Amino acid sequence: MARTRVRTTRVASGDGAPAPQSGNRWQVSRLRPARRVMAPALGAGITATILAGTMMAAGPAAASPAATKARAAAAGSTPASRAVARLNSPVMRRLVPWGRATTAGARAMSPQARTAAAANMFGINGAVLEGVSCTGRAQCTATGTASTRSGKNVKTLAEHWNGTTWTVQSTPTPTSRTLQGGALAGGVSCPSSTACVADGFSYSKKSMQLLGEGWNGRTWSTQPDATPVVAAEPAGISCTWSKDCMAVGDRLSGQTLAEHWNGRKWSAVTTKHLGELAGVSCPATGNCTAVGTNSGGKVLAAHWNGKAWSDESPASPDQVNVLGGVSCPVTTDCVAVGTAGSATSTALDLAPLAEQWAGGKWAVLTVPDPAPAGDITELNSVSCTSATNCMAVGDYSDQAGDSDTTLAAQWNGTTWTVVTTPSPAAFSTLVSVSCPSASHCIAVGASSPTASGAISPLTEVWNGSTWTVASAPR
Repeated sequence: MARTRVRTTRVASGDGAPAPQSGNRWQVSRLRPARRVMAPALGAGITATILAGTMMAAGPAAASPAATKARAAAAGSTPASRAVARLNSPVMRRLVPWGRATTAGARAMSPQARTAAAANMFGINGAVLEGVSCTGRAQCTATGTASTRSGKNVKTLAEHWNGTTWTVQSTPTPTSRTLQGGALAGGVSCPSSTACVADGFSYSKKSMQLLGEGWNGRTWSTQPDATPVVAAEPAGISCTWSKDCMAVGDRLSGQTLAEHWNGRKWSAVTTKHLGELAGVSCPATGNCTAVGTNSGGKVLAAHWNGKAWSDESPASPDQVNVLGGVSCPVTTDCVAVGTAGSATSTALDLAPLAEQWAGGKWAVLTVPDPAPAGDITELNSVSCTSATNCMAVGDYSDQAGDSDTTLAAQWNGTTWTVVTTPSPAAFSTLVSVSCPSASHCIAVGASSPTASGAISPLTEVWNGSTWTVASAPR
């Protein structure tokens, strides 16, 4: 509802998460999904590929050392580094240092450096909520990632909102002789108060794959995967009911990813493009819309008819274009959000992007940008109760990465309006939002007092006129 950093996510309430390095450093969100697809984690596969592609398209001036290094980083990315990078997804992208799109920042890493980075990246301190889905004012589930007691790996996280308080739920984290841990970093979707499905990934030293978990109103359990897709990285999920869910994301190979849950097992669905599908929304069985970004920095949109995905034609108004979240209140109307702007060898300039599907076509919507020119602004997630009421959330940061500020914008069917949101710490971001009604929304993300400080879950509540912070356990 899903990482733009320029990688993009989003989520699950119906809208549809970098090359790690040592330490626990904040990273500007990626637009997962959506994730700040470009700015953050340039060392991770798709992000680097997108950046390199857009810079090459801009001509020789923009495509020199930075583009060359970005391509090298993409080509050299490993399953381990990608798994780690996912923690920087629309949400996690904020947890590790990110290479800027500059000659100095977009850098290639040696295999040894990537291995070390992957090992250290899981040493995060704290927790992040990356997806939320609500069926009512007093019934919300949020999922994400938390550090283990040793600090060497990460584990799954789920929390429940009863209208007043968040409570941590027990979730299984796959561990074995080969598996090191897992994260519910792809989002969550709850078609009823007693049924939720969350997706993310489990990982080993060599690879990663989709991790699906289901809530039956009492307990969370791991869901079987028919034929696990190697190096699958889910970024968004949407369910019409407990036995019909679609998860989207990307693969280490650079191909987009889609997997379907039928109540018994997850199965891969054929997709067409190089890039990432960062958000998905399914308003009815056999009817889903997914959005994302291709390897050239252009937005993607695709429709699922129950049998196959078909391309749609969203607009790509700028040099860099990323859609990270989508919400379809009905089958004939969808709103997608993300970020768009320009990239040169020395700077990124990204502003909010929103597009609407209506009348059989996509059209760009004007969104005000609260950040000064030259800053990086992204909308990570959107939730719509109708064609005339949507709430989108995200964040914005300066080029130096000295701060990250939460952002929310509301759509009334005609105009987007920025809504004031609290930013409880110097680094605060909202990654996912779910609105069970026009006058009530829950948004989740993360915050940290410093770029290298402990990271805490951030949750905020919208009462129809004001956003307020609601404390969530770490």
